[in-house]
Amino acid sequence: MTNNSNNPTLVFPAVNQAAIDFLIAARQRGERTICAASVANEEIAAEWGGSHRLPAIYDADFAHQFLDLVETQSIARVFCPVAAVHDFMRKFIAERKLDIELIGQSPIRQQVEAHRRLIARANKLLPLIEACAEGRNALSLIEVAGMLRQSSLIYGESNDDKLAALMGIFASAPQGDVVEIGSLMGRSAFVLLYLAWRYRVGAVLTVDPWMVGNAIQHDSPEQFQALVDEWDFEVLSQGFYINMIPARTDDHAHLRMPSDQGYAIYSGTEPILSQLARPVPYNKKIAVIHIDGNHDYACCKKDCELWLSNMVPQSWLILDDYLWAHGDGPYRVGNELLVDQADRIERSFVCGKALFVKFK
Repeated sequence: MTNNSNNPTLVFPAVNQAAIDFLIAARQRGERTICAASVANEEIAAEWGGSHRLPAIYDADFAHQFLDLVETQSIARVFCPVAAVHDFMRKFIAERKLDIELIGQSPIRQQVEAHRRLIARANKLLPLIEACAEGRNALSLIEVAGMLRQSSLIYGESNDDKLAALMGIFASAPQGDVVEIGSLMGRSAFVLLYLAWRYRVGAVLTVDPWMVGNAIQHDSPEQFQALVDEWDFEVLSQGFYINMIPARTDDHAHLRMPSDQGYAIYSGTEPILSQLARPVPYNKKIAVIHIDGNHDYACCKKDCELWLSNMVPQSWLILDDYLWAHGDGPYRVGNELLVDQADRIERSFVCGKALFVKFK
């Protein structure tokens, strides 16, 4: 048999999430797939057009039935998402000199190499983290790698450099509340939660209305504004809370409302409750604030005017998307702040498109 890009890929055994992920990706690429397994999986069979039954790889009849399936279905490739089966098929294909491509690496090898890439990624960021920490107690390699791995599972636009700078500045953060305006699905919020706990800074408050009216960036090009229609805002909300599950819950609350309403609640006297309906002990003084809400100039300026009035000495502001391809609201607001409050500013730098400012 000659391999042909139009011939189907056999997913065997189609029994786990890795198999489903491959099937979804193949469907998006327009590739044909066929499922097979030694045990029944009715859900996969129903979603992916049935599943052929093959004996276990240790069964004496496996070779005959597998080769028959390959011939009748014109199989060109096989994807094995189970380590033992992948290893067996690698040897089986080689020994019989089959004209079939075994796709990808063993799941075990994938894990080993993914871990090594993660460690290399974290190692690369350590000098930046240490520079932002200004010689103070910085994070270990394992901590950095852990935050990178977990935050990478969360949809968001905070890149490694920005996250590394966040990790660094917390080493010099005073005690106080940690606030985030604009959370999307929680990538940066997850990192802030860990760092606030790691350095014993204070409780974390996130504010995001997850509403279409607040999400439209009116100062940006119309084509960019239309992206808001892609979102299901209830998915954003639910996804955020799901992504926060691995973090602590008693010292974090979320206010699903616009920034100005959130500030009124924050500066008021009523308790703000965590997801476990327990009061979070905010002291109403901000040690670190990440402003990443609506990037229109007026909205960004209002966020700064409201929330920065609660900053304590030695506190940090992170103004996200100071350098941004879709508008200049944060850039204009940041530049005005650098000029108007120059006497209050001890240090400032740009990293990962965000402006970092430390107040005296």
